[in-house]
Amino acid sequence: MSPTRTVAALGTALLALSLTACGSAGAADDGASSAAEGDGGTRTVESTFTGEDVEIPADPQRVVALWRTGTELAELGVVPVASLEDEFLPEELGERYDAVADVPTVGTWEGVDIEKLIAAEPDLIIGMDNGSLGIDYEEISQVAPTVILDIAEPTDVWANYPTVADLVGRATDSDERQKALDAELAAIEEEHGDVLTGLEATHLSTMDGIWVSTSKSLAYQRLTGAGFGYNPAYTENPERYVTELATENLPDLAGQDALFYAVNLDGSVDAPTQEILDSASWQRLPAVEAGHAFPMTSGTIYTFDAAEQQVEDLRAAAETLAADR
Repeated sequence: MSPTRTVAALGTALLALSLTACGSAGAADDGASSAAEGDGGTRTVESTFTGEDVEIPADPQRVVALWRTGTELAELGVVPVASLEDEFLPEELGERYDAVADVPTVGTWEGVDIEKLIAAEPDLIIGMDNGSLGIDYEEISQVAPTVILDIAEPTDVWANYPTVADLVGRATDSDERQKALDAELAAIEEEHGDVLTGLEATHLSTMDGIWVSTSKSLAYQRLTGAGFGYNPAYTENPERYVTELATENLPDLAGQDALFYAVNLDGSVDAPTQEILDSASWQRLPAVEAGHAFPMTSGTIYTFDAAEQQVEDLRAAAETLAADR
């Protein structure tokens, strides 16, 4: 979109908002509640990525979901008026997907279509950013209050769950659920820790190649929380939450006692992962030959549904490993 069209589009939106405000003022004169009273007023929060304090509705009704907020909002029962592409995927949300399947999109991580955003008439825009996105937050903040949370790795996305809930005015028991999740993982370690701690495990996923999870990943956090030892080659000051492993280097995993591969929420395996699992290099790995290659629900699905399924995956793997020792 040209700068001229952007300014014109924003001008139209601001005019519409001013007319709405005039209408609201008239209604208040007739005895209707003010916006502050009827909608719970506003409050100020921090947009940690942009470094700004932002005044937002206390009870937002028309939320736009930008990067990394979609699955969390869906689990919280919030249906946004718009989102970025791929914020809602059936393989990540299961039965919850139906509620958000028809949410329109306003762009991608590379940028937002300002006219589509205006048409969505949001009262709050939320998202996360690790510094790699191409979204112009200054521009979109002229449409509606915009709060962007600073992240670096998937563990940060997960840590933001209660913040996302708070921003959209949803009460959540996430603290209690996290404590319960940690307790379930600890129970696996308590029961099988004598076996698991002495093992080395590696978790991998596929995305235009093979990627091994490092100590900065949510998968690592869950595995070690359950008492599994982890491949030391990926735990000492890694650059990111995953490190690429060339297919020809799969034999480097020959010394691993257990291997985990990422699967969808329903346990299904995507085509690239299945290709790896079917490869001769994978089939020759000692852990695979021993029956110690296990599915694990993806560590980039940011819901308690996924986290609780991971617990079940890890419990099943621990029981198998313990039985085979």
